[in-house]
Amino acid sequence: MQDDVLGDGGATVTSRDAAFRDDPQRFYDAMRAHGPLWPDPAYGRSVVTGYEVAREALRHKSFGVDARRATEGSYARRIAGTGVFEGVGETAYEPPLVLLDDPAHRRIRLLMSKAFAAHTIDRERTRIERITAELLDDVARSAAADPHGAVDVVETFTSLLPTRVIAEMMGLDGAAPDDLRTWSEQVLWGYDPDRDASGQDRLREAYVSLGRCIRSTVAARRERPIDDLVSAMVLAQEDEDRLSDLEIASLCTQLMVAGNVTTSDLLSSGLDLLVRHPEQLAVLRAEPARMADAVEEMLRIDPPITETARIAYDDAAVGGCPVHAGDTLTVALAAANHDPARFAEPQRFDVCRPVEGHLAFGSGVHVCLGAPLARLEAQIGLGAFLDRFPALGPGRTPGVRRALPFFRGFAALPLRVV
Repeated sequence: MQDDVLGDGGATVTSRDAAFRDDPQRFYDAMRAHGPLWPDPAYGRSVVTGYEVAREALRHKSFGVDARRATEGSYARRIAGTGVFEGVGETAYEPPLVLLDDPAHRRIRLLMSKAFAAHTIDRERTRIERITAELLDDVARSAAADPHGAVDVVETFTSLLPTRVIAEMMGLDGAAPDDLRTWSEQVLWGYDPDRDASGQDRLREAYVSLGRCIRSTVAARRERPIDDLVSAMVLAQEDEDRLSDLEIASLCTQLMVAGNVTTSDLLSSGLDLLVRHPEQLAVLRAEPARMADAVEEMLRIDPPITETARIAYDDAAVGGCPVHAGDTLTVALAAANHDPARFAEPQRFDVCRPVEGHLAFGSGVHVCLGAPLARLEAQIGLGAFLDRFPALGPGRTPGVRRALPFFRGFAALPLRVV
């Protein structure tokens, strides 16, 4: 039965496949039944689904994230980075922080953490609350104009809140939020291992447009720093070490793309879960102080990033299974978060569950740097949404998931709000 579910692997066990998008846990459960590592020769990788083995793989000293060290043609090599080749000028490319190993990773993360320290997350609370209120006014107007009181919450709220927050934090000059959102989504498709030539062209155009906006802001802050995140990156220093313009552009691109889209997906999946579980929605309305715990449960049950990759640099073992140098491991975060050996009744959504140790933000040295900001945006955004729209319910048509490996968040989510 498990083999019937998994078929020949490859794209059929990623979000490119409609059945997987609808119910990935059915596939992950079938993989888990095979043991610690499920081999997927179609994509040249092994998939990790158990919690303890996933945590081991994420922290393993012999594994890294530099896809250039993976076997030619493997999954990691095909999805690495933005898909834009290294070059000069507007196509110049610096690998993002998530694809760097130590010592480069440690160096840039240290400098980046200094920049974030200058913009402590609590300082962003007022900004997030203001932007949330403005967007909810727009949601209310859109719903009032609809005969069924429905809106696409992705289009009107969940994609715009993190876009506007991070754009204001960075101080990006001369870019409309809609453009930033579009470029972010298009660059995200660099993680599609089967993208075609037209997709590659859209990716390159978006990468160049977003990079042009970021580089112009960096240049302006070199001349005259102000109170924003790009200025903090420009000024960040450790001894004589500073971030280069290309490193800042790469970090900003990563924040705008991966950080922005994943927070959007967290907001969308949170609303979807609450609408599909009205008894849990009622608990949150009655006890809004539970929102922080509820967000952790949302992260556990439907994490914005479903998988992450590790490459073996040496022959090693994980979960008692041999792994050879150059092998790609796909660590299925979404599967680990549903491992019944770690979480009781893992398929049950419970906003009162005391969630500890989920892997939605990874583990080890590559744990997500932007996790505190994502949590704060979700707590404020979802709390305000529930306060503003007491009649929240399902829309007349189902939501549409993104058909992209690693990122199966909602591309559209119609909900009734009034």
